[in-house]
Amino acid sequence: MVFIIVAVQKTLPEIIEGLKAKGHEVVDIETYNYPIDAIVYEGNSFQISYVSRNNMPEMVNGQRGSFGVLMINSLGKSVEEIDDILRLRCYSYLF
Repeated sequence: MVFIIVAVQKTLPEIIEGLKAKGHEVVDIETYNYPIDAIVYEGNSFQISYVSRNNMPEMVNGQRGSFGVLMINSLGKSVEEIDDILRLRCYSYLF
């Protein structure tokens, strides 16, 4: 598995614990001030102002070679579905 850092809203404790149990590095989006690879939020309650330039990975080669942050709306998704999205880095398989 490629090492990724996932920022999750505080209001999603079941997802936080579930992703940690699956081996993900989980941080608090409101206070973490370093690069992240993905954000998990719910519905329309996410404040985009929580994401700063400090949260954006630098464009480099290697494991962190992609630029940007994957945003996942957890509404209606299980921890297993979110884990699959994180591992694939997309919402669905590409055909």
